[in-house]
Amino acid sequence: MENRKNPPDGLFEKIAVQFGVSTDEVVREMQAAIDTAWENSDPAVREMQRQMFPTGKPSIEEFIRVTVEQANG
Repeated sequence: MENRKNPPDGLFEKIAVQFGVSTDEVVREMQAAIDTAWENSDPAVREMQRQMFPTGKPSIEEFIRVTVEQANG
């Protein structure tokens, strides 16, 4: 089992309340956004993805963890 940090408890629920949707919809939309981004054919975008996620398309949890780490320097 992979050892990784999960998003803070209640994060998806808070987003769902903020936008008036279900938690399941938040998760579906986040996964759809990751899937769409991963299919981008722009070479610069693909290179950035390989740098950020060298093992391949990230899970939602991995995407959140990596982007937060990068934002916090």
